[in-house]
Amino acid sequence: MKIPTSNLMELKCFELRQKYDEKMIEKTTIEGWTEFDQSANLSNLLKEAWNLRRITFPDFIHFAVPGGRYFEGKYFCNSGRFLNVSITGASCALLCDHCQGTMLNRMIPAPTPEKLQELGTNLRKKGVTGLLITGGCNHQGQVPLKPFLSALTYLKSLNLTIHVHTGLADKETAVGLKQAGVDKVFLDMIGDTATIRRVYHLDCEPSDYIDTLEILLTEGLDVVPHVVLGLNYGKIMAEEKLIKTLCDYPLETLVLVALRAVPGTPMGGVIGPDPAEIIRITAQTRLLNPSLKLSFGCARPYTQKTWLERGLIAAGINTLAFPLDETIDFALACGLKPVISEMCCGGF
Repeated sequence: MKIPTSNLMELKCFELRQKYDEKMIEKTTIEGWTEFDQSANLSNLLKEAWNLRRITFPDFIHFAVPGGRYFEGKYFCNSGRFLNVSITGASCALLCDHCQGTMLNRMIPAPTPEKLQELGTNLRKKGVTGLLITGGCNHQGQVPLKPFLSALTYLKSLNLTIHVHTGLADKETAVGLKQAGVDKVFLDMIGDTATIRRVYHLDCEPSDYIDTLEILLTEGLDVVPHVVLGLNYGKIMAEEKLIKTLCDYPLETLVLVALRAVPGTPMGGVIGPDPAEIIRITAQTRLLNPSLKLSFGCARPYTQKTWLERGLIAAGINTLAFPLDETIDFALACGLKPVISEMCCGGF
């Protein structure tokens, strides 16, 4: 299937939107989100967040479907134009309880700068337009990027969009990333000491993550923090406090995700956060910072998935990764114009 351009996709979704009865849109948006009444006061909170989102942003919603995972729906299918690369291969020194390195197995390995450059050259010839450069962390919680900085510069010379996960980066790394010209820097944030110890096995504090954020921002990098709801075995710990702190920084985009159990890990049998809590925190984040682009990533619980995704849209998000077809239908019914792209959800 030929991948449509963004402009063609916008036109297609606009035409689809016209097929929806305007009364349906009015019914969906004015009745106070009654389907969410199962959680006390959630429908009122969503109505406030939704109205704020409509006032602050254009009537577009982005759906992200990067090529690290195959996606096929009735509106779009991806072709692998944006891919994930691990500079440590399948290796991770931390082996955090929620992943234990399993996510690295799905990525393209490029464990040396030379292999990363060769990979970039080959992928660009095949039509790839962007890469997420990530990898396992060392014992200091860092993705070991320093030896790869010149390779990142080379990738940018190929006119590739480059997003980078850093872990706990220092100034030298930040300066190098800025000089390389990377497009986005993704930074996983943790706001609870007990979670850092128990899940990440690091002797660090939440302040270390804030320090990294400030180092990266000081160098003028476009930093996109990621916050995992329920990272400590499904429990919401200090995530809300962390989000409030992040809203004080000059950020363009914030990505929220929620714990999804990975079989074979210490958290393999853990039930993630209550979907109603995920929606509530998302809506409150929208109210905390009306101008922040708010994305919800690919990690989220399997339970009540359709209801959860509708609730996230009602909560005022700007981007959602790997949506269900029903979720796109819901966005159309709410009067939003979907734009579907092969890109990480933090890249818009």
